[in-house]
Amino acid sequence: MGILTLSQYQQLFSQAAHRSDHEAPPARLTAGMTPGGTLSIPDSLEVYRRGFIVRLTESLGEIYESVWWVAGDEEFFRLAKKFILSQHSEAYNLSLYGQEFPDFLQAEHPFPDLPFLPSLARFEWLFKNIFHSSQHESISQEEIQSITQEGHVQFIFGPSVSLFTAPFAVYDLWKIRGTCHDGQPPVEWNHAQRLLLYKKRDQIFVNELDDVEYTILEKLLGGSTLESSLNETAKQYPNLEQEQISKLFQVIFHTGIIHRLSTISEKPGAP
Repeated sequence: MGILTLSQYQQLFSQAAHRSDHEAPPARLTAGMTPGGTLSIPDSLEVYRRGFIVRLTESLGEIYESVWWVAGDEEFFRLAKKFILSQHSEAYNLSLYGQEFPDFLQAEHPFPDLPFLPSLARFEWLFKNIFHSSQHESISQEEIQSITQEGHVQFIFGPSVSLFTAPFAVYDLWKIRGTCHDGQPPVEWNHAQRLLLYKKRDQIFVNELDDVEYTILEKLLGGSTLESSLNETAKQYPNLEQEQISKLFQVIFHTGIIHRLSTISEKPGAP
């Protein structure tokens, strides 16, 4: 048996950390180790493995606080452990760990009577990312007043500005996290929710949107011009009224989510 390279040693050590409770550590790893103190090699690796699981569980709990609240301690720790042992993390920064947890919950389906759990987890992951995103300066009132549809204006939004949609009222659930419940959170969650999230003055704000507002904002965030966004939305919603548009733009300008404007002289694709 040859001497292990650093890469091989790291891979085997990772396998030892991610092994199941009844699985022995890799023989190639233990063969080259010398125990320290009174602990045997398997016992030393088990101490590390348990500490590794605890640390990553704490990281998941910090990000997915609402999921933990819904699931309860015992079930959350069980789910976290199963997730940790199934995922070989290569992230050196713990704040980057756990991105796949919502998909894991979707596949695991731990509570059939609480189908909102993966959506709630996705909301919490987005919230974490916005928390760590940079803030932006908003455009001035003078620039806002200069906006016309005829100039084919693009809105450039701040980096923290995000949209979120889910078939369940995840924001309502998130707002009451930590309160007492006996299996069913005390809020009506079985309806869709469309949300605008952004960071301002070191705080994260959440605005609930209707279908039309969400559709227009989604197109604007995707890079469509103001004119194109309104025209395409009008095709989807033939009864779109000017009052609805005015209400949305009051929200846009009040929140300060526009960082700058970009004017396109001609429509995209024009000769």
